[in-house]
Amino acid sequence: MNVYCKCPGCTSENRSKTNAKTRVEYAKKQGSSVRLQCANCGKVKAIHVNKIYAKKSKSIFILSIFIFLFGIGFGGYYLMQLISEMKTVIGIVAIASLFIVPSWVYSNLQKEDQLRVNSFNRTYVK
Repeated sequence: MNVYCKCPGCTSENRSKTNAKTRVEYAKKQGSSVRLQCANCGKVKAIHVNKIYAKKSKSIFILSIFIFLFGIGFGGYYLMQLISEMKTVIGIVAIASLFIVPSWVYSNLQKEDQLRVNSFNRTYVK
């Protein structure tokens, strides 16, 4: 997971990688203050763990959009094939239910990413 903090000198946003799921876990691994080098100004500053935050992942967003669009296109293609070949109600309902799967995957990925961000940002270290 990527965590972010703002440089106290130039206020640019810096990124760091971690496997910690919460700030408390991050503080146990790194200590209550983390020394980070700013990517913009190059200064090394000690930043308290409470000033570090997580954001929603762009890669998970792109992956979920791709799965959703691919699934909708795939389901739409087979729905059109089914409608042109046979006109049974059960077949149409079965293929139309294929639209539910990409929607479910998309919403599940987005929800899990939001839970990950919320669990990190909700906890603080004293």
